[in-house]
Amino acid sequence: MENRKNILMFGGNSDERFVSVASAQNLARTMSENSKTPFAELWFISVDGRLTLVSLEELSRHENPFKTEFKPGGTSTDNSVHEAIKRLSGAHHVVFIGFHGTFGEDGKVQAMLEESSVPFTGSGSKSSHLCFEKTLTKKVVSEHKIKVAPEIILDSDDDAFETRLTAFLRTHGKIVVKPVANGSSIGLHIVKDETGFRKAIEEIRLAKPGRLMSEKFIEGRELTVGIVDMGSGNLKALPPSEVLLNAGATFDYDGKYLGRGTTEITPAKITGPECDLAQKTALEAHRSLGCFGYSRTDLILSDGEIYFIETNTLPGLTKASFIPQQLASAGITVAQFVEQQLANAVER
Repeated sequence: MENRKNILMFGGNSDERFVSVASAQNLARTMSENSKTPFAELWFISVDGRLTLVSLEELSRHENPFKTEFKPGGTSTDNSVHEAIKRLSGAHHVVFIGFHGTFGEDGKVQAMLEESSVPFTGSGSKSSHLCFEKTLTKKVVSEHKIKVAPEIILDSDDDAFETRLTAFLRTHGKIVVKPVANGSSIGLHIVKDETGFRKAIEEIRLAKPGRLMSEKFIEGRELTVGIVDMGSGNLKALPPSEVLLNAGATFDYDGKYLGRGTTEITPAKITGPECDLAQKTALEAHRSLGCFGYSRTDLILSDGEIYFIETNTLPGLTKASFIPQQLASAGITVAQFVEQQLANAVER
């Protein structure tokens, strides 16, 4: 459509806003260099919710995005995301959602865009919320015969929290504890002994994350599989990636984005049947959760079986992120991927 603008929206107030800026740098630069329809506007949403229009040059100059706050020099144009989105109503523009974490992945921004009838990339508000609430996610996928680990739900403010977690650890020997609603392995704890337990309890008490999920730790190989819609609902499972952990390392934020203690292999060195099973499971999760456009599902390969961990509706799109790795392995450029997602948004 003539006069249609492609808008990249990024930043926000979640713990993953740093990843969002890094993704935006990669996407904006790639589209500028490799697409006939680059982003016409780059919308940065600050921690306090204000919108500032930034240039590609200013965004590209920002260094160490995973650890340093992006502070643009311009003047904010809107006091809130909702205010900015309402201006787009009826303008025929398309928004590429570049948020990660609570702000963006929980479905609230999607609901605003839906309310104003603004086309946007990625899953809708209901699916986004479903995938962000890990307890709801596991309930849905297990109903579709996808294997999941045993779990309990806890509240960090509950007096019985420590007692219940102790009992769960004794039952399963090794457990994972993580917030019910969060991403990028922020707040993740893997506990297998008294020392690790005491450290996890201390950090949880300090952070006060609220609702937590604890799962039995499934020993196996960590895989992640991207799903992309190549147009008109033609879903393609990308080559799986594997995460190898160094001794004593955890796939937390530093491991995922700073490369500390981890090695990522794309495509994963697994057998053909294992690859097929991983891709089939990721496809089934994408469909059963009502995802749209693209997603990434984390899995554990254990004794020839695949266990579901979680589905990310707005996975990282930094230079080093899994989706770009898997796209390259499949012979798809990031620019082609972005152009297709924008087209999917318009078609929806």
